[in-house]
Amino acid sequence: MTDWDLLTPGIGLTSIGIVGVGISLAGIAKTFIDGMHAVSLLTMLIGMIFLASGLFKDGFPSTGKAKSATFITLGFLVTFGFAAAVTVSAQVPSIYAYIGLMLLISIPATVLAIASFRQVPYIKALAIIFVSAAVVGGSTFYAFGLVTPKPPAPVEEPAEQVPTAPPVNVINATILAGSSAQGNPDYDPDPLTVNHGDGVEWTNKDNVPHTVTSKVEGKFDSSLINPGAKWLLNTVGLDPSEYQYYCFVHPHMSGTLKVASEGAPPADGAGNGTAIVTPPSQPSVGNQSSSGNESGGAEATKGATITTVSIVVGASVPTNGKFFEPDIVATTVGSMVTWNNDDSLLHTVTSGVVEDNSPKPDGRFDSGIMKAGDSFPFVFDAAGEYPYYCMVHPWMTGKVTVN
Repeated sequence: MTDWDLLTPGIGLTSIGIVGVGISLAGIAKTFIDGMHAVSLLTMLIGMIFLASGLFKDGFPSTGKAKSATFITLGFLVTFGFAAAVTVSAQVPSIYAYIGLMLLISIPATVLAIASFRQVPYIKALAIIFVSAAVVGGSTFYAFGLVTPKPPAPVEEPAEQVPTAPPVNVINATILAGSSAQGNPDYDPDPLTVNHGDGVEWTNKDNVPHTVTSKVEGKFDSSLINPGAKWLLNTVGLDPSEYQYYCFVHPHMSGTLKVASEGAPPADGAGNGTAIVTPPSQPSVGNQSSSGNESGGAEATKGATITTVSIVVGASVPTNGKFFEPDIVATTVGSMVTWNNDDSLLHTVTSGVVEDNSPKPDGRFDSGIMKAGDSFPFVFDAAGEYPYYCMVHPWMTGKVTVN
């Protein structure tokens, strides 16, 4: 036959276990351990209610054995509870608040359970009073917990960083003009071999940003190097080895850095590089003006060329006959054309055409206003024809053909 004295607590404990596992695995608790903590508190709370009801449902103990059993049971509970509270309070200062909340719930529940066993008159009114008191007390406890000022979180002091001494010997490297076009030379020299402790400084001579990023994560990364800017890598933080790197913006660009110990071949290993970013002293490439004249003619640059175009003296006069010299330039993909304003007035180099004396820029490049003596470099990374004109003097026109 079914033994309800065993079945009833079994059903209760199984239900508690189901609730605990559900809380733990359903994502309600942050972790499985948090869910088990919640179940432990719930089980202890229900156990306290049943324990008090079992001890006092027939009144206070009257016989010697009953009194001794009650005294021992309560003595164990109070002793263990006090010891646990003192031990836990060092790590969890809020433990006393949890104890108060549990007493707020368990005492009225125990009184109601005893009253129900003894069939006390007005049990319903008593239940309403206790439940209302518990709700008011719990709400007050929660409200005071919200408005009570919290102590500020301790501020962790940042670990002291030992500054890295700048390298004594610095090796210069270049991100070549036109390297953003796939197939063009990009890093120079490549491969690059340096001694351990040397610095390597890359200068971006292209007209778009690039990076110097190790293909093995965490070794070194320049972040964006703007046109004309430089980036210095101190190899004192790298073990002697061979490092492959690339441009994060243009992954087709790649290079090899070999860090060697003096008098010894490179060894396997890796480390963290120390990077120093140096801002550009003046923009030398890109869609912007800069002071000074570039050297004339065409200069070979690892497969690309630099062609100089002069904005001639008197170009602002329509009858001058010459405006840009040469006014038609043929070059290759990845090459640079630099315009120098040799006139005494303001000019621009703006891509587009002039139709019926109406300028129509196409947005591919624009120097902005160039003062006398300014220059404007631009790298052509795609084949095609690029007509241009002066926004201030629309009769000044020219064209670049890129093959």
